[in-house]
Amino acid sequence: MDIPMQYRAYELVNKLTTQGFRIIAGDYKTDEIWLERKADRKSAIIRVKPQTFDWSNHLRQDSQIAYQQMQRIRQAIASSNAVFYSIYIAEELPVDDWEDVKHPRGEGTKKAPKMHTYYLAEANEEEEISQLNHDLHISLSSDREKYVTETDKETAAKRMKDVLFQEIQEEMENRKKIFSFSKPLFTYILIAFNVLIFIFQITSGEMENTQHLIDMGANFNLLVMEGEWWRFFTSMFLHLNFLHLMMNMLALFYLGAAIEQIFGRIRFLFIYFLGGLTGSIASFAFSINVSAGASGAIFALFGALLLFGLIYKKIFLQTMGFNIMLILGINLVIGFTIPEIDMGAHLGGLAGGFLIAAAAYVPNKKNKKNQLLALVGFVVLSLGLFIYGWSFNSSSLELKLIEVEMQLEENHFNEAISIATEALDDTNDETLIPYFLFHRSFAYIQEGEYTDAAEDLEEAVQYDHRLPQMYNNLAVLYSRQGASTAEIEAIIDEGLSHFPDDEELSKLKDDLQPY
Repeated sequence: MDIPMQYRAYELVNKLTTQGFRIIAGDYKTDEIWLERKADRKSAIIRVKPQTFDWSNHLRQDSQIAYQQMQRIRQAIASSNAVFYSIYIAEELPVDDWEDVKHPRGEGTKKAPKMHTYYLAEANEEEEISQLNHDLHISLSSDREKYVTETDKETAAKRMKDVLFQEIQEEMENRKKIFSFSKPLFTYILIAFNVLIFIFQITSGEMENTQHLIDMGANFNLLVMEGEWWRFFTSMFLHLNFLHLMMNMLALFYLGAAIEQIFGRIRFLFIYFLGGLTGSIASFAFSINVSAGASGAIFALFGALLLFGLIYKKIFLQTMGFNIMLILGINLVIGFTIPEIDMGAHLGGLAGGFLIAAAAYVPNKKNKKNQLLALVGFVVLSLGLFIYGWSFNSSSLELKLIEVEMQLEENHFNEAISIATEALDDTNDETLIPYFLFHRSFAYIQEGEYTDAAEDLEEAVQYDHRLPQMYNNLAVLYSRQGASTAEIEAIIDEGLSHFPDDEELSKLKDDLQPY
Protein backbone atom coordinates (compact mmCIF):
# COMPACT_ATOMS: atom_id res chain seq x y z
CA MET A 1 0.00 0.00 0.00
CA ASP A 2 1.27 3.44 -0.93
CA ILE A 3 2.16 5.15 2.40
CA PRO A 4 0.84 8.67 1.57
CA MET A 5 -2.49 7.23 0.40
CA GLN A 6 -2.76 5.00 3.47
CA TYR A 7 -1.99 7.92 5.75
CA ARG A 8 -4.56 10.17 4.02
CA ALA A 9 -7.21 7.43 4.24
CA TYR A 10 -6.83 6.92 8.01
CA GLU A 11 -6.56 10.64 8.59
CA LEU A 12 -9.89 11.07 6.76
CA VAL A 13 -11.44 8.27 8.81
CA ASN A 14 -10.35 9.97 12.03
CA LYS A 15 -11.84 13.27 10.88
CA LEU A 16 -15.11 11.56 9.99
CA THR A 17 -15.35 10.01 13.48
CA THR A 18 -15.11 13.52 14.95
CA GLN A 19 -18.09 14.47 12.74
CA GLY A 20 -20.36 11.84 14.32
CA PHE A 21 -19.56 8.79 12.19
CA ARG A 22 -18.92 5.41 13.79
CA ILE A 23 -16.80 2.64 12.29
CA ILE A 24 -18.88 -0.44 11.47
CA ALA A 25 -16.41 -2.59 9.51
CA GLY A 26 -12.89 -2.68 8.10
CA ASP A 27 -10.48 -4.78 6.05
CA TYR A 28 -6.99 -4.86 7.58
CA LYS A 29 -5.28 -6.00 4.37
CA THR A 30 -6.80 -3.48 1.95
CA ASP A 31 -7.28 -0.63 4.48
CA GLU A 32 -10.91 -0.36 3.39
CA ILE A 33 -13.06 1.21 6.14
CA TRP A 34 -16.83 1.46 6.50
CA LEU A 35 -18.55 4.09 8.63
CA GLU A 36 -22.13 5.06 9.45
CA ARG A 37 -23.97 8.02 10.93
CA LYS A 38 -27.67 8.19 11.75
CA ALA A 39 -29.57 11.45 11.92
CA ASP A 40 -33.29 12.17 11.59
CA ARG A 41 -34.05 8.49 10.90
CA LYS A 42 -31.66 8.51 7.95
CA SER A 43 -28.32 6.74 7.63
CA ALA A 44 -25.22 7.90 5.82
CA ILE A 45 -22.96 4.94 5.01
CA ILE A 46 -19.41 5.74 3.91
CA ARG A 47 -16.73 3.57 2.40
CA VAL A 48 -13.17 4.94 2.46
CA LYS A 49 -10.78 3.08 0.18
CA PRO A 50 -7.18 4.06 -0.65
CA GLN A 51 -6.63 3.00 -4.27
CA THR A 52 -5.56 4.63 -7.53
CA PHE A 53 -7.25 3.58 -10.81
CA ASP A 54 -5.42 4.14 -14.08
CA TRP A 55 -8.51 3.48 -16.17
CA SER A 56 -12.11 4.53 -15.61
CA ASN A 57 -13.58 1.11 -16.42
CA HIS A 58 -11.73 -0.35 -13.41
CA LEU A 59 -13.13 2.45 -11.28
CA ARG A 60 -16.65 1.73 -12.55
CA GLN A 61 -16.30 -1.97 -11.73
CA ASP A 62 -15.12 -1.25 -8.22
CA SER A 63 -17.91 1.30 -7.78
CA GLN A 64 -20.46 -1.36 -8.71
CA ILE A 65 -18.95 -3.77 -6.18
CA ALA A 66 -19.04 -1.03 -3.54
CA TYR A 67 -22.73 -0.41 -4.22
CA GLN A 68 -23.56 -4.09 -3.75
CA GLN A 69 -21.52 -4.21 -0.54
CA MET A 70 -23.30 -1.16 0.80
CA GLN A 71 -26.67 -2.76 0.07
CA ARG A 72 -25.67 -5.77 2.19
CA ILE A 73 -24.37 -3.55 4.99
CA ARG A 74 -27.58 -1.53 4.92
CA GLN A 75 -29.57 -4.72 5.47
CA ALA A 76 -27.18 -5.94 8.18
CA ILE A 77 -27.51 -2.75 10.21
CA ALA A 78 -31.28 -2.64 9.61
CA SER A 79 -31.25 0.77 7.99
CA SER A 80 -34.01 1.04 5.40
CA ASN A 81 -33.47 4.76 4.72
CA ALA A 82 -29.81 5.16 3.74
CA VAL A 83 -27.59 7.11 1.36
CA PHE A 84 -24.20 5.73 0.33
CA TYR A 85 -20.93 7.61 -0.08
CA SER A 86 -17.92 5.92 -1.66
CA ILE A 87 -14.66 7.82 -1.17
CA TYR A 88 -11.47 6.86 -3.01
CA ILE A 89 -8.09 8.15 -1.81
CA ALA A 90 -5.76 8.21 -4.83
CA GLU A 91 -2.51 9.72 -6.07
CA GLU A 92 -3.51 10.32 -9.68
CA LEU A 93 -6.72 10.67 -11.67
CA PRO A 94 -7.62 8.00 -14.27
CA VAL A 95 -6.09 8.79 -17.65
CA ASP A 96 -9.43 8.61 -19.51
CA ASP A 97 -12.82 10.17 -18.89
CA TRP A 98 -14.22 9.10 -15.51
CA GLU A 99 -16.56 11.94 -14.50
CA ASP A 100 -19.70 9.87 -15.21
CA VAL A 101 -18.80 7.68 -12.21
CA LYS A 102 -19.61 10.64 -9.96
CA HIS A 103 -23.22 10.59 -11.13
CA PRO A 104 -25.19 9.21 -8.13
CA ARG A 105 -25.89 5.50 -8.60
CA GLY A 106 -29.54 4.62 -7.96
CA GLU A 107 -30.79 8.09 -8.86
CA GLY A 108 -34.20 8.09 -10.53
CA THR A 109 -35.43 4.98 -8.71
CA LYS A 110 -37.75 5.11 -5.70
CA LYS A 111 -36.59 2.10 -3.69
CA ALA A 112 -32.89 1.85 -4.56
CA PRO A 113 -30.67 4.00 -2.30
CA LYS A 114 -28.34 6.54 -3.89
CA MET A 115 -24.56 6.22 -3.86
CA HIS A 116 -22.33 9.27 -4.33
CA THR A 117 -18.74 8.72 -5.45
CA TYR A 118 -15.73 10.92 -4.62
CA TYR A 119 -12.24 10.49 -6.05
CA LEU A 120 -9.65 12.41 -4.01
CA ALA A 121 -6.43 12.84 -5.98
CA GLU A 122 -3.91 15.65 -5.68
CA ALA A 123 -5.35 17.45 -8.69
CA ASN A 124 -8.94 17.69 -7.38
CA GLU A 125 -8.80 17.06 -3.62
CA GLU A 126 -9.97 20.49 -2.52
CA GLU A 127 -12.90 20.38 -4.91
CA GLU A 128 -13.93 16.87 -3.81
CA ILE A 129 -13.58 17.71 -0.10
CA SER A 130 -15.74 20.77 -0.63
CA GLN A 131 -18.42 18.66 -2.34
CA LEU A 132 -18.22 16.04 0.42
CA ASN A 133 -18.69 18.74 3.06
CA HIS A 134 -21.72 20.03 1.22
CA ASP A 135 -23.35 16.64 0.70
CA LEU A 136 -22.77 15.36 4.24
CA HIS A 137 -23.19 18.68 6.05
CA ILE A 138 -19.79 18.28 7.70
CA SER A 139 -16.58 20.27 7.92
CA LEU A 140 -13.41 18.62 6.61
CA SER A 141 -10.15 20.28 5.61
CA SER A 142 -7.74 19.18 2.87
CA ASP A 143 -4.43 19.67 4.75
CA ARG A 144 -2.36 16.96 3.10
CA GLU A 145 1.08 17.69 4.47
CA LYS A 146 0.65 17.50 8.21
CA TYR A 147 3.65 15.19 8.40
CA VAL A 148 6.50 16.20 6.11
CA THR A 149 8.58 13.07 5.86
CA GLU A 150 7.52 9.70 4.53
CA THR A 151 8.68 8.13 7.79
CA ASP A 152 6.37 10.36 9.81
CA LYS A 153 3.45 9.48 7.53
CA GLU A 154 4.21 5.76 7.76
CA THR A 155 4.43 5.91 11.55
CA ALA A 156 1.22 7.90 11.86
CA ALA A 157 -0.65 5.65 9.42
CA LYS A 158 0.44 2.50 11.28
CA ARG A 159 -0.56 3.97 14.63
CA MET A 160 -4.00 5.07 13.39
CA LYS A 161 -4.56 1.72 11.70
CA ASP A 162 -3.61 -0.30 14.78
CA VAL A 163 -5.82 1.77 17.07
CA LEU A 164 -8.76 1.59 14.68
CA PHE A 165 -8.63 -2.16 14.14
CA GLN A 166 -8.07 -2.78 17.83
CA GLU A 167 -11.33 -0.95 18.49
CA ILE A 168 -13.08 -2.99 15.79
CA GLN A 169 -11.75 -6.22 17.31
CA GLU A 170 -12.81 -5.22 20.80
CA GLU A 171 -16.32 -4.40 19.60
CA MET A 172 -16.56 -7.77 17.85
CA GLU A 173 -15.40 -9.57 20.99
CA ASN A 174 -17.84 -7.63 23.17
CA ARG A 175 -20.68 -8.48 20.82
CA LYS A 176 -19.65 -12.13 20.87
CA LYS A 177 -19.67 -12.10 24.67
CA ILE A 178 -23.18 -10.64 24.70
CA PHE A 179 -24.49 -13.58 22.66
CA SER A 180 -22.48 -16.30 24.41
CA PHE A 181 -22.87 -15.69 28.15
CA SER A 182 -23.81 -19.36 28.57
CA LYS A 183 -24.59 -22.42 26.49
CA PRO A 184 -28.21 -23.58 26.16
CA LEU A 185 -29.11 -26.45 28.49
CA PHE A 186 -32.49 -25.92 30.14
CA THR A 187 -34.07 -25.14 26.76
CA TYR A 188 -33.40 -28.70 25.63
CA ILE A 189 -34.45 -30.14 28.99
CA LEU A 190 -37.77 -28.28 28.80
CA ILE A 191 -38.36 -29.48 25.24
CA ALA A 192 -37.69 -33.07 26.27
CA PHE A 193 -39.95 -32.71 29.31
CA ASN A 194 -42.80 -31.31 27.19
CA VAL A 195 -42.47 -34.14 24.68
CA LEU A 196 -42.46 -36.81 27.41
CA ILE A 197 -45.54 -35.34 29.05
CA PHE A 198 -47.30 -35.21 25.67
CA ILE A 199 -46.52 -38.90 25.14
CA PHE A 200 -48.02 -39.61 28.56
CA GLN A 201 -51.07 -37.52 27.58
CA ILE A 202 -51.80 -39.55 24.46
CA THR A 203 -51.15 -42.91 26.12
CA SER A 204 -53.16 -42.29 29.29
CA GLY A 205 -56.40 -40.96 27.80
CA GLU A 206 -58.18 -39.34 24.87
CA MET A 207 -56.62 -36.09 23.68
CA GLU A 208 -60.04 -34.73 22.67
CA ASN A 209 -61.44 -35.33 26.16
CA THR A 210 -61.47 -32.06 28.09
CA GLN A 211 -61.81 -33.88 31.39
CA HIS A 212 -58.61 -35.79 30.65
CA LEU A 213 -56.83 -32.49 30.07
CA ILE A 214 -58.19 -31.17 33.38
CA ASP A 215 -57.12 -34.32 35.19
CA MET A 216 -53.60 -33.85 33.78
CA GLY A 217 -53.36 -30.34 35.26
CA ALA A 218 -54.77 -27.91 32.70
CA ASN A 219 -55.63 -24.37 33.76
CA PHE A 220 -59.28 -24.66 34.83
CA ASN A 221 -60.71 -21.62 36.60
CA LEU A 222 -63.16 -23.45 38.84
CA LEU A 223 -60.47 -25.67 40.30
CA VAL A 224 -58.01 -22.79 40.56
CA MET A 225 -60.56 -20.95 42.68
CA GLU A 226 -60.85 -24.03 44.86
CA GLY A 227 -57.15 -23.73 45.68
CA GLU A 228 -55.42 -25.67 42.90
CA TRP A 229 -53.11 -22.77 41.99
CA TRP A 230 -50.40 -25.16 40.85
CA ARG A 231 -52.37 -25.45 37.60
CA PHE A 232 -50.83 -22.12 36.57
CA PHE A 233 -47.54 -24.03 36.17
CA THR A 234 -48.65 -27.54 35.17
CA SER A 235 -50.72 -26.15 32.29
CA MET A 236 -47.47 -24.91 30.70
CA PHE A 237 -46.47 -28.52 29.97
CA LEU A 238 -49.72 -29.73 28.43
CA HIS A 239 -50.75 -29.40 24.79
CA LEU A 240 -53.99 -29.87 22.89
CA ASN A 241 -52.60 -31.82 19.93
CA PHE A 242 -49.42 -32.71 18.06
CA LEU A 243 -49.42 -29.52 15.95
CA HIS A 244 -49.83 -27.39 19.08
CA LEU A 245 -46.85 -29.16 20.65
CA MET A 246 -44.65 -28.88 17.56
CA MET A 247 -45.30 -25.18 17.03
CA ASN A 248 -44.52 -24.36 20.66
CA MET A 249 -41.42 -26.55 20.81
CA LEU A 250 -40.06 -25.08 17.58
CA ALA A 251 -40.47 -21.59 19.05
CA LEU A 252 -38.90 -22.73 22.33
CA PHE A 253 -35.94 -24.24 20.47
CA TYR A 254 -34.99 -20.95 18.80
CA LEU A 255 -36.12 -18.40 21.39
CA GLY A 256 -35.06 -20.41 24.41
CA ALA A 257 -31.56 -21.03 23.08
CA ALA A 258 -31.16 -17.31 22.33
CA ILE A 259 -32.38 -16.26 25.78
CA GLU A 260 -30.14 -18.77 27.55
CA GLN A 261 -27.14 -17.57 25.59
CA ILE A 262 -27.86 -13.90 26.24
CA PHE A 263 -29.29 -13.92 29.78
CA GLY A 264 -27.77 -17.08 31.22
CA ARG A 265 -29.42 -20.24 32.50
CA ILE A 266 -30.76 -19.01 35.83
CA ARG A 267 -32.25 -15.84 34.36
CA PHE A 268 -33.74 -17.94 31.57
CA LEU A 269 -35.57 -20.14 34.08
CA PHE A 270 -36.93 -17.10 35.93
CA ILE A 271 -38.13 -15.54 32.67
CA TYR A 272 -39.69 -18.75 31.40
CA PHE A 273 -41.54 -19.78 34.55
CA LEU A 274 -42.43 -16.41 36.06
CA GLY A 275 -43.33 -14.90 32.70
CA GLY A 276 -45.33 -18.05 31.95
CA LEU A 277 -47.01 -17.69 35.36
CA THR A 278 -48.21 -14.20 34.42
CA GLY A 279 -49.52 -15.64 31.16
CA SER A 280 -51.47 -18.32 33.04
CA ILE A 281 -52.90 -15.74 35.45
CA ALA A 282 -53.93 -13.54 32.50
CA SER A 283 -55.68 -16.55 30.94
CA PHE A 284 -57.47 -17.11 34.28
CA ALA A 285 -58.48 -13.44 34.30
CA PHE A 286 -59.84 -13.11 30.78
CA SER A 287 -61.10 -16.55 29.77
CA ILE A 288 -63.29 -19.21 31.35
CA ASN A 289 -62.12 -21.90 28.93
CA VAL A 290 -59.85 -24.75 29.93
CA SER A 291 -56.37 -23.72 28.75
CA ALA A 292 -53.06 -25.48 28.28
CA GLY A 293 -49.81 -24.95 26.42
CA ALA A 294 -46.38 -23.35 26.67
CA SER A 295 -47.45 -20.29 24.68
CA GLY A 296 -47.52 -17.95 27.67
CA ALA A 297 -43.97 -18.91 28.63
CA ILE A 298 -42.81 -18.62 25.01
CA PHE A 299 -44.26 -15.12 24.74
CA ALA A 300 -42.36 -14.34 27.94
CA LEU A 301 -39.20 -15.12 25.96
CA PHE A 302 -40.36 -12.66 23.30
CA GLY A 303 -40.72 -10.10 26.07
CA ALA A 304 -37.18 -10.76 27.26
CA LEU A 305 -35.85 -10.20 23.73
CA LEU A 306 -37.69 -6.89 23.56
CA LEU A 307 -35.96 -5.88 26.80
CA PHE A 308 -32.64 -6.91 25.26
CA GLY A 309 -33.51 -4.73 22.27
CA LEU A 310 -33.98 -1.72 24.52
CA ILE A 311 -30.64 -2.23 26.25
CA TYR A 312 -28.65 -3.12 23.11
CA LYS A 313 -30.71 -1.31 20.52
CA LYS A 314 -28.14 -1.18 17.71
CA ILE A 315 -27.02 -4.79 18.16
CA PHE A 316 -30.64 -5.95 18.34
CA LEU A 317 -31.60 -4.15 15.14
CA GLN A 318 -28.46 -5.30 13.34
CA THR A 319 -28.96 -8.96 14.23
CA MET A 320 -32.32 -10.44 15.15
CA GLY A 321 -34.48 -7.36 15.65
CA PHE A 322 -36.40 -7.30 12.37
CA ASN A 323 -37.13 -11.04 12.40
CA ILE A 324 -38.23 -11.02 16.04
CA MET A 325 -40.56 -8.07 15.55
CA LEU A 326 -41.99 -9.65 12.38
CA ILE A 327 -42.64 -13.04 14.03
CA LEU A 328 -44.11 -11.38 17.12
CA GLY A 329 -46.35 -9.18 14.99
CA ILE A 330 -47.59 -12.15 12.94
CA ASN A 331 -48.37 -14.11 16.12
CA LEU A 332 -50.30 -11.22 17.61
CA VAL A 333 -52.32 -10.67 14.44
CA ILE A 334 -53.14 -14.38 14.21
CA GLY A 335 -54.06 -14.42 17.89
CA PHE A 336 -56.48 -11.52 17.56
CA THR A 337 -58.14 -12.97 14.45
CA ILE A 338 -58.63 -16.57 15.68
CA PRO A 339 -61.04 -16.71 18.65
CA GLU A 340 -59.77 -20.10 19.85
CA ILE A 341 -56.31 -18.69 20.64
CA ASP A 342 -55.86 -17.60 24.25
CA MET A 343 -54.61 -14.04 23.75
CA GLY A 344 -54.77 -13.41 27.49
CA ALA A 345 -51.99 -15.94 28.02
CA HIS A 346 -49.96 -14.52 25.11
CA LEU A 347 -50.15 -10.88 26.15
CA GLY A 348 -49.76 -11.68 29.82
CA GLY A 349 -46.68 -13.78 29.09
CA LEU A 350 -45.25 -11.04 26.88
CA ALA A 351 -45.66 -8.37 29.57
CA GLY A 352 -44.57 -10.67 32.39
CA GLY A 353 -41.49 -11.84 30.50
CA PHE A 354 -40.48 -8.27 29.71
CA LEU A 355 -40.83 -7.15 33.33
CA ILE A 356 -39.09 -10.13 34.92
CA ALA A 357 -36.26 -9.84 32.37
CA ALA A 358 -35.97 -6.14 33.23
CA ALA A 359 -35.84 -7.07 36.93
CA ALA A 360 -33.13 -9.69 36.37
CA TYR A 361 -31.43 -7.55 33.69
CA VAL A 362 -28.75 -8.66 31.24
CA PRO A 363 -25.42 -10.06 32.49
CA ASN A 364 -22.60 -7.63 33.29
CA LYS A 365 -24.97 -4.68 33.41
CA LYS A 366 -26.94 -3.12 36.25
CA ASN A 367 -29.62 -0.50 36.59
CA LYS A 368 -30.85 -0.89 40.16
CA LYS A 369 -33.58 1.71 39.90
CA ASN A 370 -35.11 0.25 36.76
CA GLN A 371 -34.64 -3.30 38.03
CA LEU A 372 -36.55 -2.48 41.22
CA LEU A 373 -39.31 -0.73 39.27
CA ALA A 374 -39.59 -3.71 36.94
CA LEU A 375 -39.83 -6.13 39.87
CA VAL A 376 -42.54 -4.02 41.48
CA GLY A 377 -44.29 -3.79 38.11
CA PHE A 378 -44.17 -7.58 37.72
CA VAL A 379 -45.67 -8.16 41.17
CA VAL A 380 -48.35 -5.50 40.66
CA LEU A 381 -49.24 -6.87 37.22
CA SER A 382 -49.47 -10.49 38.40
CA LEU A 383 -51.43 -9.70 41.56
CA GLY A 384 -53.66 -7.25 39.72
CA LEU A 385 -54.51 -9.84 37.08
CA PHE A 386 -55.18 -12.46 39.73
CA ILE A 387 -57.48 -10.17 41.76
CA TYR A 388 -59.33 -9.12 38.63
CA GLY A 389 -59.59 -12.75 37.54
CA TRP A 390 -60.96 -13.82 40.91
CA SER A 391 -63.59 -11.08 40.76
CA PHE A 392 -64.42 -11.87 37.14
CA ASN A 393 -64.78 -15.59 37.71
CA SER A 394 -66.74 -15.17 40.94
CA SER A 395 -69.42 -13.22 39.07
CA SER A 396 -69.21 -15.09 35.76
CA LEU A 397 -72.52 -16.78 34.97
CA GLU A 398 -70.84 -18.80 32.21
CA LEU A 399 -68.50 -20.25 34.81
CA LYS A 400 -71.45 -20.97 37.13
CA LEU A 401 -73.07 -22.87 34.27
CA ILE A 402 -69.92 -24.96 33.93
CA GLU A 403 -69.96 -25.51 37.70
CA VAL A 404 -73.56 -26.75 37.50
CA GLU A 405 -72.55 -29.22 34.79
CA MET A 406 -69.67 -30.48 36.93
CA GLN A 407 -71.97 -30.97 39.93
CA LEU A 408 -74.34 -32.98 37.73
CA GLU A 409 -71.50 -35.15 36.45
CA GLU A 410 -70.53 -35.90 40.05
CA ASN A 411 -74.18 -36.63 40.98
CA HIS A 412 -74.28 -33.68 43.40
CA PHE A 413 -77.86 -32.80 42.44
CA ASN A 414 -78.77 -30.62 45.41
CA GLU A 415 -75.62 -28.51 44.88
CA ALA A 416 -76.50 -28.19 41.19
CA ILE A 417 -80.03 -27.01 42.05
CA SER A 418 -78.68 -24.48 44.54
CA ILE A 419 -76.10 -22.99 42.13
CA ALA A 420 -78.59 -22.86 39.24
CA THR A 421 -81.25 -21.21 41.40
CA GLU A 422 -78.77 -18.57 42.60
CA ALA A 423 -77.68 -17.86 39.03
CA LEU A 424 -81.28 -17.57 37.80
CA ASP A 425 -82.01 -15.07 40.56
CA ASP A 426 -79.00 -12.96 39.49
CA THR A 427 -79.43 -12.82 35.72
CA ASN A 428 -81.72 -11.56 33.00
CA ASP A 429 -79.51 -12.95 30.25
CA GLU A 430 -81.87 -14.80 27.93
CA THR A 431 -78.98 -16.69 26.33
CA LEU A 432 -78.11 -18.38 29.64
CA ILE A 433 -81.46 -18.71 31.42
CA PRO A 434 -82.74 -21.69 29.36
CA TYR A 435 -79.54 -23.66 30.01
CA PHE A 436 -79.70 -23.09 33.76
CA LEU A 437 -83.36 -24.14 33.67
CA PHE A 438 -82.54 -27.27 31.68
CA HIS A 439 -79.75 -28.33 34.03
CA ARG A 440 -81.85 -27.61 37.10
CA SER A 441 -84.71 -29.62 35.65
CA PHE A 442 -82.37 -32.58 35.17
CA ALA A 443 -81.30 -32.31 38.80
CA TYR A 444 -84.97 -32.13 39.86
CA ILE A 445 -85.69 -35.29 37.86
CA GLN A 446 -82.85 -37.13 39.61
CA GLU A 447 -84.26 -35.98 42.96
CA GLY A 448 -87.79 -37.14 41.98
CA GLU A 449 -89.24 -33.63 41.90
CA TYR A 450 -91.03 -34.05 38.58
CA THR A 451 -93.40 -31.13 38.88
CA ASP A 452 -90.55 -28.64 39.43
CA ALA A 453 -88.63 -30.25 36.58
CA ALA A 454 -91.58 -29.90 34.21
CA GLU A 455 -92.07 -26.26 35.17
CA ASP A 456 -88.39 -25.49 34.43
CA LEU A 457 -88.59 -27.20 31.03
CA GLU A 458 -91.86 -25.46 30.12
CA GLU A 459 -90.18 -22.14 30.85
CA ALA A 460 -86.93 -23.10 29.08
CA VAL A 461 -88.60 -23.88 25.74
CA GLN A 462 -90.07 -20.37 25.66
CA TYR A 463 -86.64 -18.89 24.99
CA ASP A 464 -84.87 -18.69 21.65
CA HIS A 465 -81.91 -20.66 22.98
CA ARG A 466 -83.19 -24.18 23.41
CA LEU A 467 -82.04 -27.78 23.11
CA PRO A 468 -83.84 -30.83 21.65
CA GLN A 469 -83.28 -32.63 24.97
CA MET A 470 -85.60 -30.06 26.61
CA TYR A 471 -88.55 -31.34 24.55
CA ASN A 472 -87.51 -34.95 24.96
CA ASN A 473 -87.35 -34.69 28.76
CA LEU A 474 -90.56 -32.67 28.92
CA ALA A 475 -92.45 -35.27 26.90
CA VAL A 476 -91.23 -38.03 29.24
CA LEU A 477 -92.25 -35.97 32.27
CA TYR A 478 -95.71 -35.36 30.81
CA SER A 479 -96.08 -39.09 30.36
CA ARG A 480 -95.08 -39.77 33.97
CA GLN A 481 -97.57 -37.12 35.17
CA GLY A 482 -100.41 -38.81 33.26
CA ALA A 483 -100.78 -36.20 30.52
CA SER A 484 -102.88 -37.08 27.46
CA THR A 485 -101.34 -38.43 24.29
CA ALA A 486 -102.31 -35.22 22.52
CA GLU A 487 -100.40 -33.10 25.03
CA ILE A 488 -97.34 -35.32 24.76
CA GLU A 489 -97.52 -35.36 20.96
CA ALA A 490 -97.91 -31.58 20.90
CA ILE A 491 -94.67 -30.98 22.81
CA ILE A 492 -92.82 -33.52 20.63
CA ASP A 493 -94.11 -31.84 17.45
CA GLU A 494 -93.04 -28.47 18.78
CA GLY A 495 -89.56 -29.87 19.35
CA LEU A 496 -89.45 -31.36 15.84
CA SER A 497 -90.48 -28.03 14.37
CA HIS A 498 -87.28 -26.57 15.78
CA PHE A 499 -85.08 -29.67 15.41
CA PRO A 500 -86.54 -31.69 12.50
CA ASP A 501 -83.46 -33.89 12.18
CA ASP A 502 -83.23 -34.91 15.83
CA GLU A 503 -83.32 -38.69 16.00
CA GLU A 504 -84.30 -38.90 19.67
CA LEU A 505 -87.43 -36.80 19.18
CA SER A 506 -88.37 -38.74 16.04
CA LYS A 507 -87.96 -42.04 17.87
CA LEU A 508 -89.97 -40.70 20.81
CA LYS A 509 -92.86 -39.84 18.49
CA ASP A 510 -92.72 -43.29 16.91
CA ASP A 511 -92.86 -44.87 20.37
CA LEU A 512 -95.60 -42.51 21.57
CA GLN A 513 -98.34 -45.18 21.60
CA PRO A 514 -96.96 -46.97 24.70
CA TYR A 515 -97.26 -43.69 26.64
